[in-house]
Amino acid sequence: MIRNAMLTVAFGACVLSAATLRAQEAEGEAKPLRFDAMVRVLNLEAKEGSAGLRVTLPSGQTVQAVSYKAYPYGSTFVADKGTQFRVCFSPLTYAVVKGPARFVPSAADAWQKVQVKVELGDFNTRVDDRALPGQFEIATPLGTFTDMNGMAKLHVGADIALNTPVKADDFSFRTLSGSAAFKGLHYTMSGMTQANAFSSADAMGFSTSELTGRLGEVKMELPAGNGAMTPFSLTPGSQVKITRAKPQGSDNWVVSVLTLYANGQAQNYFCYVENRGEGYSTGELLAEVLPENAEGEEGEAEGEDALGDEGALGDDGYDASAYGDIPDELNDFGDGALL
Repeated sequence: MIRNAMLTVAFGACVLSAATLRAQEAEGEAKPLRFDAMVRVLNLEAKEGSAGLRVTLPSGQTVQAVSYKAYPYGSTFVADKGTQFRVCFSPLTYAVVKGPARFVPSAADAWQKVQVKVELGDFNTRVDDRALPGQFEIATPLGTFTDMNGMAKLHVGADIALNTPVKADDFSFRTLSGSAAFKGLHYTMSGMTQANAFSSADAMGFSTSELTGRLGEVKMELPAGNGAMTPFSLTPGSQVKITRAKPQGSDNWVVSVLTLYANGQAQNYFCYVENRGEGYSTGELLAEVLPENAEGEEGEAEGEDALGDEGALGDDGYDASAYGDIPDELNDFGDGALL
């Protein structure tokens, strides 16, 4: 009798839970089925003498990371030199990371958006084609990568902080396949496609920036201070030089922009006071002729050959086999620099 009563109560609780879940789903309160608010570490390898990978949880507790373990979003991941691992941010996105590295992944599970704040390290990323635009972003002190799909490599070789010079070989990005966009300070790269690459040097608390094309043709847009955008193609060897200054007693930045072809010929120069409108900006087109650049064509062919066999992303799940084998391109870090 008592056993039957307990079974009846348990069955009633299950029915009530199911009804509650259906009600939540109807009201849009249930979490998306494909989203698990945890970050998983796989394929963790640490050389002898390395401190490996340590994770500081949102609670403040620091733990030693191990493979096949899940950690909550908002945790800080710090990898020592000689450490390499795969970190899975969602069923559609992961990165192979080489230490030293430091990053903080966060997520908004309302629509499965993941953003990874990267401060240091080498990140070889893969974003499945099924990921929607804006679902995965990488935020760095120099700007944010958005609308990513396919495979790419990000190299942040030094702690980037205000008043810390960033050399050209300290910050670089390369697409192996797919596409990406990058929003920097006073410029946007919205047309990065397969086999594109650039590097950035910043100094004096980001008062100066020097962007250099490394591979392919990176489409850029530069604000001219009057609401209009000036297009520029960042081809191998070409540069964009930006200086920023805030006059004493002013809250507005004075921005100066110079674009140079690979042969040193200037294309655009303009200077404007940010947020002051057309009357405070000037622009002059200095050159329209693109120099011959066989190097760019060779670079694009090289990128296509480097694509290789990507492997297949698995169905839902978080075990290693669900993500498939890591493509050779994402396991290759070379000597640290990408270019």
